[in-house]
Amino acid sequence: MVKRLDSYELEYGELFAKVIRFIERKMIPIVLRHAISGVAHINTEDAVLGDPMALAMLIDVFSERGYHAVVDIHRVEVPERVNLSSGAITCVTKKVYRIQIRFQGSEIRRG
Repeated sequence: MVKRLDSYELEYGELFAKVIRFIERKMIPIVLRHAISGVAHINTEDAVLGDPMALAMLIDVFSERGYHAVVDIHRVEVPERVNLSSGAITCVTKKVYRIQIRFQGSEIRRG
């Protein structure tokens, strides 16, 4: 694992920095809000995840820190144009990355 993370820094430094910034700015605040449950679900369309290497980096970073990360790519057809004479609808495909982060939840002490 450490060897893989080191190789990301050496071989893909710019992309790795973008992934780390994405994790710090967009994911960690959500994970912290779900500290009690131990599960955070995050949906994003962020372009940095368009690179398959970025997805591998994201999963490896969380795995190295003791989290379990799962990424699912959900493709959604969004209507863009309608041809009024033929009725044909032109769509664009939007990618939504559905990320699940699982970790040991906090214990709640009562009374």
